[in-house]
Amino acid sequence: MASKTKTKRPNCGTAAVDRLGNLPRSLIELILKHLPVHDVARMSILSKTWRDVWVMHPHLVLDELFFKQLVSKKVSKKDKLAQVSQVSRTISNILLVHTGPILKFHLFIPRDLPLHQCVDVDFWIKNISNAVRKLELFNKPFTAYKIPLYLFSCSELTHLHLTKCILNPPHRFGGFCNLISVKLEDIVITADMSFGTQLKTLELEGCAGIKHLGCHFDNNNVLTRLVILYSEEIDLGWFECIQKVETLMLKAVSNSRNERISFNKLVANMPRINALVLDDFFLESLEPGATVLERPITTLRLLFLVRVRSEYLVHVQYLIRCSPNLLHLDINLENGVNSSDNMEAPDFMVSSAHMILDKLKVVEMHGIVGSKAEFQLIKFLLASTPWLRRIELYKDTTVDPKGELRILQELLQIPRASTSSKIIWK
Repeated sequence: MASKTKTKRPNCGTAAVDRLGNLPRSLIELILKHLPVHDVARMSILSKTWRDVWVMHPHLVLDELFFKQLVSKKVSKKDKLAQVSQVSRTISNILLVHTGPILKFHLFIPRDLPLHQCVDVDFWIKNISNAVRKLELFNKPFTAYKIPLYLFSCSELTHLHLTKCILNPPHRFGGFCNLISVKLEDIVITADMSFGTQLKTLELEGCAGIKHLGCHFDNNNVLTRLVILYSEEIDLGWFECIQKVETLMLKAVSNSRNERISFNKLVANMPRINALVLDDFFLESLEPGATVLERPITTLRLLFLVRVRSEYLVHVQYLIRCSPNLLHLDINLENGVNSSDNMEAPDFMVSSAHMILDKLKVVEMHGIVGSKAEFQLIKFLLASTPWLRRIELYKDTTVDPKGELRILQELLQIPRASTSSKIIWK
C-alpha cells in the first residue's frame, strides 16, 4: 500500500523572506558587513527591511570580487569603453541611492579597467567626503590616478590607504584634522603637505616626493609607527625627531648626499622603540667608530637587519650591545659580499660580562657562507644568551656540500651559555 504521507516542502516564498526581514537590525547590519555587494543587492530586492538597512549601511566595499562579477576581460577596445561606462554608472547609482553617511569606502580598480578616464571617480570621492573616516583606494592600472581636491576636504578622515595615485594638495593646505593612519604605495607627492598633527602611523612604499612630508618630523609629532620602503632619498634629520616612534622600518631608501648620523644620537632619539627593521642603507649612514654607548635601548624587543654586509657587522654589534631586553634577532646577510674568509672580523668581545643578553630567545641568520665575521657573531651570540631557545642558520645558495660540512663541524665546537638551546641548520 503506497504511503499517502506528503513530504513537507520548505517554504521559500514570502514567509521565508519575512523571516529574514524580521531579524534584529543589528544582526542584519553585521551580515551586510560581510556580504559582497552583489549579494546585498539581491537581498535588498527580496526584503524591504534589508533594503532600508543597506541604504543606510556605513560601509561600502567595492573590492576585486565586485569588479570580477561586472567586468569581462575578453572585449574589444570599443566594448571596453562601454564597459567602463557601465561600471561607472553602476557605482554612481549605488552611491546615489545610499541615504546614510559612508564611514568606510573601499574601492579596487582592476588593471584592465581604465577608470582614470572616467570623471565619475571624482564624483564618488566628492559624494563620500563629508563623512568618510576610512578610505582605501587601490588603483591597479599602469596609469596613476590624480586624486581630486575633494579628498583634502574629508575632515572626518582617520585612515587613508592609497595605491598608484598622484597627490597634489591645494595651496596652503593645512592638513587633516583627525587623520591617524596613512599608507601610501606607488604615490607621487607634488607639493609640501601635511596629514595633520594627529598622525600616528605613516607607511610609504615606492613613493616619490616624500621630501614634501618633512613637516611631520618636528618635535611635536606623535608618530608611533614609521615605515619607509623602496622610496627616494630621505633626510636623516627626520630621525632626530622621532621620540615617540615604537616601530621603525627602513628598507631600500636612498642617501645620495652621504649624510651621517651619530649612533648615540639615534639611540637617544628612540626612547620608546620596540621593533626595528633596517638594511645596509641605514647601517652605512651611521658614523664610524661609535664604540661607547651613552644609554641602552631598553625598550627594543624585535631587531631585523636586512642586506647586511660584513663591514657593517660592527654596527650590528653596537645595536645588540645596547639592547639588553631583545627577544628576537633576525639578520639577513648580503649574498656574495661577505664570503671572503680573509676579511677582517670585528671583535665582539665574547667574554664581556656586560654583554649578557638574558632576554634573547630566538636568533635567525640568513645567507650564511661560513666567513670569519659570521662565526665571530655566532660565537658572541651563543656565549651571551643564557636563555636562548634556538638559533636558526640558513645557508646561502652558493654553499657547496664541502663548505656546508666545514660550517657544521665548526658550529658543533662552539660553546653555548644556554644548555637547552638548539642550533637549527637549514
